[in-house]
Amino acid sequence: MSRPLEPLQPATLTFDDEGTPRSSLFDDRYHSCEGPLAQAQFVFLGGNGLPERWAGRERFVVLETGFGLGLNFLATWRAWRDDPSRCTRLHFVSIEKHPVAQYDLATYYQRALPQDMSDMAQRLVERWPLAVAGVHRIEFDGGRVVLTLAFGEADALLPQLALRANALYLDGFSPARNPDMWSERICRHLKRLSADDVTLATWTVSAALRRALAEHSFVTEKRLGLKPKRDMLTGALHPQAQAAALRHRPQAGTPRRVAVIGAGLAGCALAERLAARGIEVVLIERHAEPAQEASGNSAGVLRPMVARDDSFAARFSRAAFLHASNHLRRLDGEGRPLKWGPTGVMQIAQDAEQEQMQHALWASHALPDALVRHLSDWEMTRRVGYTVPRGGWWFPRGAWVNPPSLCEANLERAGDALTRLFSSEAIGLAHDGATWQVSAGDRTLVSADAVVLANASDAAALSPLALPLIRIRGQVTRLPRALLPQLHVTLCCDGYLCPTPDGDLNLGASFDVGDEDVSVRGDSHAGNLARLERLLPDTVLMPDVRKLTGRVAFRTATPDRMPLIGALPGQPGLYAFTGLGSRGLVWSPLGAEVLTARLCGDPMPVENELASAIAPARFFAPG
Repeated sequence: MSRPLEPLQPATLTFDDEGTPRSSLFDDRYHSCEGPLAQAQFVFLGGNGLPERWAGRERFVVLETGFGLGLNFLATWRAWRDDPSRCTRLHFVSIEKHPVAQYDLATYYQRALPQDMSDMAQRLVERWPLAVAGVHRIEFDGGRVVLTLAFGEADALLPQLALRANALYLDGFSPARNPDMWSERICRHLKRLSADDVTLATWTVSAALRRALAEHSFVTEKRLGLKPKRDMLTGALHPQAQAAALRHRPQAGTPRRVAVIGAGLAGCALAERLAARGIEVVLIERHAEPAQEASGNSAGVLRPMVARDDSFAARFSRAAFLHASNHLRRLDGEGRPLKWGPTGVMQIAQDAEQEQMQHALWASHALPDALVRHLSDWEMTRRVGYTVPRGGWWFPRGAWVNPPSLCEANLERAGDALTRLFSSEAIGLAHDGATWQVSAGDRTLVSADAVVLANASDAAALSPLALPLIRIRGQVTRLPRALLPQLHVTLCCDGYLCPTPDGDLNLGASFDVGDEDVSVRGDSHAGNLARLERLLPDTVLMPDVRKLTGRVAFRTATPDRMPLIGALPGQPGLYAFTGLGSRGLVWSPLGAEVLTARLCGDPMPVENELASAIAPARFFAPG
């Protein structure tokens, strides 16, 4: 399924005579004239019984209908920090149709917030997402506070969220100014997303809102409001609706131990995410070290897929790229052993027609320049240092990445929660009704609450279901740096050329379906050199293929070229994380977060339709 690629309309921040921020789009204030935090503390925290209600819980989920300037989030984060009885993990999920620009957010925080919140405000500004429609996940305080921002229309996004809210912050501009935010449809979605113990609070006591909430099983009451308002509204589900929520939407428990089979990009990314939730992870790998097969190339390319029709593949790729870019920067900032070059990626158009499409899409401003922009052939030639045949897209946040170092960085971050069971090949799986056993012949390797098959095409041999996996031979050619001494960015067209940690260049890659030859071949080198000629025509004196070195690996894909990430139907506790094709660097960090959220019952980090587009269930008829 596809849809037109449309830009977000950012908020324009202005201030009234009293210094209170206003939205020029809705001609309304962002918060009460009593101050930036008074409403957050009195109405939303107080009205939901916080911080008392989250005391001692493993997880507490807040759902907010309008993020605005983030004041409710910051106030809730501060209350969580200050509470010694706080929940282990606080999830704050918020929707925003018109996100404020990063600069405006920083300027306002410096102007309005107290000194004791400056650190939190600065960290939020530093991690503020690009203005790209969809879901963005940001972690604070070691992953114990998780902000999930959904940019877009509330009426379109609420049906796409998967979570169980314990508290609802009904916030937004006045019902008179923005009636869509307070509609009956919104209330219907809120009921679906509510846990049985949900409470709600809002500053408006609109009769239309109270009727809409009542129609969807919420019992509300007026309470003393924050001046100058006389009243505010609080509420909870009707007891019958609470009982129904318990039956149909039970809170998921977190598994104690998870076995992950395969220590490539997928398995190592998942191990890090599970360990961050405090889950014991047993990583099983038949080789003595991680990243020995398709994830073992010396360098690969991190870039998104951009398409005019904005298909599921393009949307998931874009979300995954942004998530991966942030994850790699976090690893690098923590001093993990990551080898990469965030020097940007050039995607040269294949022909004049494609370049015209690329330019038109960029000129539509559907995506911000910080994500992608079009460069003419002259501009691209100047940046590359060599003559390119056409212009194309420039991804400033793109990078080349050494996959083995990314695997090791993720495993290092997993820490003591990880057990490495290497030089051990998983041959069989069995389920005793409570736990899974992973065996190597007649020897049990581990018993676990859940098992994840992250071992590429070998997952098919362990899965009770026939997984639709395709093995594709890919040969990479190593080129000496002396051939292109000025090249320091990554180039893509129908192939790619990128630097490597040791200074040479990776050129690739062949795409050989049904070819099981593991040897490095001259015809594959010749095919890669043809790709180089299309990237940089008449630039390089082509070397003798007989003197070239390279590496062969087998990537795993699916018939629709989307990954398999999720539960295997009819197999409780058994999951797949495979089929990443040539996009393992891009897809694995977000795929790991999706799978971990599913295992733990956390709010999902992608829209429901994207989760369905990557779920194994799409290949299996119900029942």
